[in-house]
Amino acid sequence: MAGGFLIFFTLFWTAGVFFFDGVLGYKAYKQFESGSFPSVTGTVTHSAVEQRTGSKGRIYYVAVVDYEYSVNGQALYGNKLRFGMGQQAEDPEGIVAAHPVNYPVRVFYNPKNPVESLLYPGITGSDILMFLFLTPFNMILIGLWGGTWIWLRERLFKPVAGGVRIIVDGMTTRVRLPTVGAITWGLATTGLLGLLSMLVLLITTRSQPSIAAVLLTTAVVYLAGGGVWFWQQQKINSGIDDLVINEGSRTIDLPLTCGRKERVTVQFTEVENIWVDVVEHHNSKGGTSYSYAPTLNIRHQLDRQKLVDWPDKLRANDFTDWLGKKIGVSTQRAPDRF
Repeated sequence: MAGGFLIFFTLFWTAGVFFFDGVLGYKAYKQFESGSFPSVTGTVTHSAVEQRTGSKGRIYYVAVVDYEYSVNGQALYGNKLRFGMGQQAEDPEGIVAAHPVNYPVRVFYNPKNPVESLLYPGITGSDILMFLFLTPFNMILIGLWGGTWIWLRERLFKPVAGGVRIIVDGMTTRVRLPTVGAITWGLATTGLLGLLSMLVLLITTRSQPSIAAVLLTTAVVYLAGGGVWFWQQQKINSGIDDLVINEGSRTIDLPLTCGRKERVTVQFTEVENIWVDVVEHHNSKGGTSYSYAPTLNIRHQLDRQKLVDWPDKLRANDFTDWLGKKIGVSTQRAPDRF
C-alpha cells in the first residue's frame, strides 16, 4: 500500500509541477518573443482598478485596461498588459492612472497574429524569478522519482542486499550505508536556497528584480546545491559510513550511523542474530508511519546496534538476510502487519 501511494503521489506531483513549469515557461517565452513585436498607436477604451477574490477568499485588486488599435485597416481590441507574470501587479492604481480612457497608447502586436497584443513587451527579471520559485517543487519531483525508482528496482530486479553498494577487496567487504544520500543533500539544499533567495530578491527589489540579479542568484543556488552534493559524495566515498566486514579476522566494524560517534568492532561470534527493528513515527496530525532498521543483537550487551534506517521494508529485509548469510547468523524479518 505504501509503495502504491508513493507511485500515485509521484505521478500526481509530476503532473502538477509539469503543468506549472509549462505554463510559466510558455508565458516567459511569449514575453521574450514580444520584445521584437512591432507597435501601433491605439486608444484606451476602459481603465479601472477591479476587485478580485482568490481561491481562499483573499481579496486583491488588479488593473484592467482595454484598448483598441488597428493593423492593416483591421480594427482590433485587446486587454492584455503582458504575457508574463505581474507587470507592476503591486501598483494597479499607478497603471490605471497612466492609462486614462481615450488616452493614446503604444500597442505591441504579434505580426503573425495581430489579435495578440500587449502594452508591456519584453522579458523582465520577474518572469525568470518564477522559475526560482518553482525550484523546491522541481527538486522534490526529482527526489520522488529517485525514491520510486529504488522501490521499483527492489521489487522488479531483486538487487543483492537490497541494492546497497558493496565493495569487495580480498577478504574485506565494505557496504555503503550513508544515513542520507549525497543526491538528497544536494536536492534539499538547492530547493531550500531557491525558496529563500526568491524571497530575498522580492523584498530587496520590491518585486522588480533585474534579469542579471535573477540569473546570478539562480546560478549561485544551483552551484551551491551541486557543491553540497559533491562534498557529501566525497564524505561517503571516504568510507565513514561503511559497514566493514573482515572475513580474515571475522569482525564487523560498524559505521558512524544511527548516532554512533565512533566505530564499534564486533566479532562474528558476538552477534546473536540480526533482525529488522520496526520504528514507529507519529506526525503532528496523529498519523503513523514506519521505518525499518536492520539491527545487530549483540551477546552480553543491552544496547542493540542499528545499522541504518530505511522507509522500505523489503529493502531492509533483503539486506538483513544478506548480512546474516554473510556472517553466518540467524535473521528475523519485519512482521507483515507493518
